[in-house]
Amino acid sequence: MLKKHTKHNHRSIKPIRQKSPSRLVFQNSYLLGSACFLGTLFSAQAETLIEHPVTERRLFGDAFGGDWHDTPNLTGDWGGLLSSLEDRGLVPYAAYVGEFMDNASGGSDEGSAFGGLLDFGLEADLEKLVGWEGGSFLINAFYFKGNDVSGDHVGDFNAVSNLYTDTEFNVFNIYLRQSFDGDRLWFKGGQIAVDDDFMVSESSLLFINASFGPLPVQSGNIAAPIYSLAAPGALVYIEPVKDWYLQGAVYAGDAGPAQSDNQGFDWRTGGATGWAWFGEVGHNYDLLEGGVIKLGGYYASSEFTNFTDGNTERGLGAFYAVLDQRVLSSETSSFGMSFFLRGGVTPDDEVATVEAYLDGGVVFDNVLMDNDALGFAFSQTWFGDDYQNDARAGGDDVSSSEIVLEATYQFKVTEWFAVQPDLQYIIDPHFSMDNALVVGARAVIIF
Repeated sequence: MLKKHTKHNHRSIKPIRQKSPSRLVFQNSYLLGSACFLGTLFSAQAETLIEHPVTERRLFGDAFGGDWHDTPNLTGDWGGLLSSLEDRGLVPYAAYVGEFMDNASGGSDEGSAFGGLLDFGLEADLEKLVGWEGGSFLINAFYFKGNDVSGDHVGDFNAVSNLYTDTEFNVFNIYLRQSFDGDRLWFKGGQIAVDDDFMVSESSLLFINASFGPLPVQSGNIAAPIYSLAAPGALVYIEPVKDWYLQGAVYAGDAGPAQSDNQGFDWRTGGATGWAWFGEVGHNYDLLEGGVIKLGGYYASSEFTNFTDGNTERGLGAFYAVLDQRVLSSETSSFGMSFFLRGGVTPDDEVATVEAYLDGGVVFDNVLMDNDALGFAFSQTWFGDDYQNDARAGGDDVSSSEIVLEATYQFKVTEWFAVQPDLQYIIDPHFSMDNALVVGARAVIIF
């Protein structure tokens, strides 16, 4: 996402001594990662077979609630073909996200960019298809075309748009999922991404800035797979007691470079690249309208460059926490309201680009019309002292922290078309260090 710096969604593993750290995308997830992109995408007539990855929810949004999944799509039922396929356990889908973002003032220079992402794939209920109880399968791919407002005009670390990627066409998810005991125990394996399952706040998915997707203490420090590149991995989820869950996963250490000739299979693992291990525990509770708290962390066994002396070290880890609280329900109040708070820290300052991170925000739904969403959020990213000293010694003047303020509103035009105007103010963009005001809009079409 950083044409003037590095065009990579992940920090490269070796060599690590880079003057310009990775840009965050999914992000948000998502995919853009987010919506920022919120929701489960299927063909409109299809029932949910498996929960669509958070990366796509981040991209396409669920601010409109569960009804959004079941309303008519643009192309209809294809003369009954989609319904027939669904009855057999197959759900093809396609959705397009387009956006226009303009850096109105500040940053590197004023200017605008357009981006568009086509997400298409196939989901399979293996019980309907071949009698495999509890089994499901997903494959999807991305096609992106557009320019980078952050790299070209803003000069920030946390990309203004979680839609942008330097890949062009690439396969993303390819995995099998097996569920037991009503989904209290499930696992999946194949080509998967971290930000589909870890560090997720459902409320933060409304926002477009990439910082509200994968936490920068992860996506800014290690090359584990996040939007727009997945990689081999396996995840196990279990609910040992009511309202508590545990999950753990291992992923390839490097999802590969985000560049146009990577079709999604240039990942690396083992050796100097190592593996990325993630763990998370969560508790769902009934306070007010309900909420969830999550505690987690990761350890990447890759080799990293020490910013203080240039030597190679193996291993980098971080811890994080997520709080997502529903305050009001639109079913019992005139509008709904929720808020989120997330943070992360890494003790490995000598090898970490991002030392600490904090974000939070509030989201209102059913404010001006049914199934709309209005949100306000902030984030702050703190960069490691040793990384800053190394960057400045190499001639790059960078900020010690970066703050993002975002206001966004998402509403439905038709049952298959949604629009999301967006306003962001970036304080101390990491590379330009000139406060930037960005305005833009995103549109989503479900085919």
